Amino acid sequence: MTDGAPIPDPYLPGRRPDTLDAAAAGPAQTSGLAIWALVLGVLGFTCVPAVGGLLALTLGIVAKGEISRSEGARTGTGLAISGAILGALNLIASIAGLAAILAWAGAPSSSVTPVAPVVAPAPAPTLLPTSPTAPPTAPGPKTSASHQGGVIITRVGKVDLVDLDADVPSLSRELETQRKAAAVDGKKVLLWVVLDDCQPCNGVAASLADAKMQTALEQIRLVRVNTRDFSQDLSFLGIPVGKVPGFALLGAANRPTDYVNGGEWDEDVPRNIAPVLGNFVRGRYDKRRETWRGPRREDETSL
Repeated sequence: MTDGAPIPDPYLPGRRPDTLDAAAAGPAQTSGLAIWALVLGVLGFTCVPAVGGLLALTLGIVAKGEISRSEGARTGTGLAISGAILGALNLIASIAGLAAILAWAGAPSSSVTPVAPVVAPAPAPTLLPTSPTAPPTAPGPKTSASHQGGVIITRVGKVDLVDLDADVPSLSRELETQRKAAAVDGKKVLLWVVLDDCQPCNGVAASLADAKMQTALEQIRLVRVNTRDFSQDLSFLGIPVGKVPGFALLGAANRPTDYVNGGEWDEDVPRNIAPVLGNFVRGRYDKRRETWRGPRREDETSL
């Protein structure tokens, strides 16, 4: 019996026979799966990366389907979608992080231990050439030295090395003496300008005994002077002192006829130095990094 109200037909189109009207079933409940999807989505970024993201994505999709099928009996679509999105983002971030770690672990090390440059020992107080840092495979050329009146003459194999120190009364007169002595032996004077604590200068000194340098300087009387002792005299003769080591071929009145400096080669080793100096003293060094324009005229003034 009824009180006159129509009895709902459970078999009407769009209505499942095993469900009740939403109003008769009571208030809608939030889907537990949607809640867990959101919770796991947050935990995926804090405690359980990757796993939490995968569970959040899965539960979010399942919860959304459950809510759609409940015909209003279940709510929480926003929670389910948020959980699924957080899970998907967590999975993407986890995969990208894992790929970066694997790439870093498998990449070859790019750090290369720098090779320390070989620095020749500082010149001895007598300004004799230093010995090469590496022992020669065969006995090197013999050396002998004499010292008189501020002039130290050292024979290094075929090379006459003349060191002039501050005791020399006149640089110009001593250079003239060395030019005459070189002419007797059929040699040229090559003036070598150095400075204290000059590593490239030491590199040249350490290379003198090498066979390549012996050949390059075979017909040379090498006169070494320190700009500390003869700065004004060198400038007066028109010999540059701004860059060391410097090398000048001397002409009349000890004026330089040609000049190069250590910037013409790279590392200060015999294989780099010998070709430059060998061609320079023979007048064949044409392709230069720095062109020398000759000594300054007496009527010129510095800018």
